[in-house]
Amino acid sequence: MATTIHPTAIVDNNAEIGSEVSIGPYAVIEGDVTIGDGTTIGPHVMIGEYTRIGSQCHVFHGASVGLIPQDMKFKGEKTFLRIGDRTTIREFCTLNRGTAARGETVIGNDCLLLAYCHVAHDCVLGDHVIASNNLGMAGHVEVGSHVTIGGICAIHQFTRIGDYAMIGAFSFVSQDVVPFALTGSDPVRVVDVNKVKLERCGFLPERIQEIKRAFRMFFRGTLKLDEAIAALNGEFPGNEDVQRIAVFAKKSTRGARGILRMRV
Repeated sequence: MATTIHPTAIVDNNAEIGSEVSIGPYAVIEGDVTIGDGTTIGPHVMIGEYTRIGSQCHVFHGASVGLIPQDMKFKGEKTFLRIGDRTTIREFCTLNRGTAARGETVIGNDCLLLAYCHVAHDCVLGDHVIASNNLGMAGHVEVGSHVTIGGICAIHQFTRIGDYAMIGAFSFVSQDVVPFALTGSDPVRVVDVNKVKLERCGFLPERIQEIKRAFRMFFRGTLKLDEAIAALNGEFPGNEDVQRIAVFAKKSTRGARGILRMRV
């Protein structure tokens, strides 16, 4: 199938359009944009300069992709938005490019952002991230791979969310969420291991039980953060899942107060 561009679309001559791309009515694509093979750009989509979109993506009606940051520190510097392959951006999402702080906003492969999601400047999302409707993600947020975020959530700036975590709907998250965590309650807390997601990703029951045991040691004890990290490393030598938790916690820039606790 050849690339098709609707007659009402406005595509800058300096945009690089791959093969088998479809660009719908009234879409606007600025210069210095790259769109990979097989990607579909829906009607009334706006794609700003310095945006890089991978192959087999689908950007739905009315999305604004790669526009300048909503950050008063931004001074017009050349920064980027990079979107991986096979990622879907649903209606009216707003995805901003980076600032001088990081230089780019990054969304990985095989992600799904549902309608009205906002991903602000300098955020980094891993692969297989699913974000439900009306996500508000502030700047500099880091999200791991295989993360699910429920509807009508707000993520505070500089917050980190670990691999395989799930953020429950209607949450305001302002602390780091460790890998494998399932969050919920009001105010938001870690309530369990994200068992359903892990099962869907092929984790065996014995593997999940070890992660649960690590959670009990990390969250339920009276150890300080550094002591809890050392205890995990001592109790689970060579366990890559537990090591993922320990490394994530050690990188928290706000210490123990910066890590979302478990409901007791």
